[in-house]
Amino acid sequence: MPAERFVRLQRMHFFMCDALPMLLAICLPLWVDRSLFMWQGIAIGIGMWFLVGGVGISVGFHRHFSHRAFSAHHFIRFMMGVCGCMAAQGSPIYWVALHRMHHTHSDRSADPHSPQTQANQKTTPFRGFMQGHMGWVVRHDVPLPSRYARELMADPLVKTVSNHYLLWVGLGLALPTALGAFWLGAELGMAHASFLGLYWGGLFRLAIGHHLIWSINSVCHWAGKRPHATGDRSTNVAWLALPTFGESWHNNHHSAPTHAKFGQQWWQIDLGWWVIACWQKLTLVTVRKAQA
Repeated sequence: MPAERFVRLQRMHFFMCDALPMLLAICLPLWVDRSLFMWQGIAIGIGMWFLVGGVGISVGFHRHFSHRAFSAHHFIRFMMGVCGCMAAQGSPIYWVALHRMHHTHSDRSADPHSPQTQANQKTTPFRGFMQGHMGWVVRHDVPLPSRYARELMADPLVKTVSNHYLLWVGLGLALPTALGAFWLGAELGMAHASFLGLYWGGLFRLAIGHHLIWSINSVCHWAGKRPHATGDRSTNVAWLALPTFGESWHNNHHSAPTHAKFGQQWWQIDLGWWVIACWQKLTLVTVRKAQA
């Protein structure tokens, strides 16, 4: 689907959910005293990133909704959908359609976020990399959900989550704000404690989280190891594995997209799979395929 009808909405979303949080994350420490750097605030940020980037994006949007690597209890599916929306990268139906489009045309001209110049028609490797990393967010073709995510369009739970996308984005800001007030309000005062939670769990988490997820599109199609011949330029990047919950074992993933486990060696840390394995022990999910 041509993006012309959606360019204004895309740019507004980019400004509100990407550019503005990044700008505030950089500038606000210049105006606030060093109490902004309390360990409790950083802990709130890490906890929110685990909930949003780990449970929401890696386990939920990617492994469950996009690749159907495991089935899950309705409550788990709802939680994963809400947590994924908190990342402010689009609704589950949009995210899944875009990701499936990426797999269908990986590193070719229809790939929405390839960093390869032959795919994105940029004139230099640097411009190609930046287009694959974040330039595509400002303007890209929107895939037809009826082609790439038909079953999700007919799923009442997913439709409900998608229809309230902006509510969940707001919840992703309200939750750490409330946590900061509850945890540190008596010590710092409600206003300061609330701001501490909002900064680390909301603004800073959004700013860093976007770049970590975008790095799977850019870095992991640019540099790294390629143990599998996948027909594209997907790579494994070990140093990104921990903060991306195992997503950077990207060449492994492209070699077996429907597997819930991305780390194929014992030393390949895959926190997303560990979450799924814990849920499996609790009989909350069922992994569809035997894992390598």
